[in-house]
Amino acid sequence: MQKVAAITGAYGGLGAELSKLLARKGYALVLGGRNAGKLQELIDSLGSTCKAIAVVIDVTNPKDCEKFVNTAVSKFGRLDLLINNAGTWKKTIFEELTPMEIQDMFVTNAFGPMYCSQVAVKIMKKQNSGHILNIGSTAGVDYMTGNVAYGSAKAALIAFTACLGKQLNGTGIKVTAFSPGAFKTEIFKHNPEIYETDFYKNAMLPEFVAKKVMKHIENPKKWHVVLQNKRNSLLAFNTLRSSSK
Repeated sequence: MQKVAAITGAYGGLGAELSKLLARKGYALVLGGRNAGKLQELIDSLGSTCKAIAVVIDVTNPKDCEKFVNTAVSKFGRLDLLINNAGTWKKTIFEELTPMEIQDMFVTNAFGPMYCSQVAVKIMKKQNSGHILNIGSTAGVDYMTGNVAYGSAKAALIAFTACLGKQLNGTGIKVTAFSPGAFKTEIFKHNPEIYETDFYKNAMLPEFVAKKVMKHIENPKKWHVVLQNKRNSLLAFNTLRSSSK
């Protein structure tokens, strides 16, 4: 039986690399994102042998999330893997964020995965199997000064993962989180103060992160995996110390 995976934020750096790896593993794919054109470009790049469908989705909209996840069943008959990968980020000191920016980070990074997972759980319970994978961040566990809202939202996502995993214990459904350190992504390109620094130059490649995520998918022994970028951890630690003087 062919496995089916649904991925939000599918055409971005990590999402695209995971889509390619899953396609090579023989998964049928439901690919979600805000831009229909970029989703189609991704499907075209996967080749004619890959069964894939694009669904335009805004993860801040619960109805979009419901349509997206249910598409796996309506088109392919099941859902084996949900990857909540869509996210948003803005680096600035906390007091300079607007209330809307704070809200957007929580709705996109935490509530969106909850909306999608709620629908997925109903499907997976009927199957007595499935895996919900939330893409977290080291910002959710290392509490850096420039990531107060983002880090708090990712921390909420990680806590949600743990709570849902405990609720679903014994159902055959795995709920895990994978939290990478900084890697090269489109998000940074919209922040030149980061994009043009050594922090970005030292960031991990999305291909590398995707391979680590795939290893976790194939053997999810731990409910939470943290992939730290050691070079950027040192840079961040030095920044934190200097800012506290």
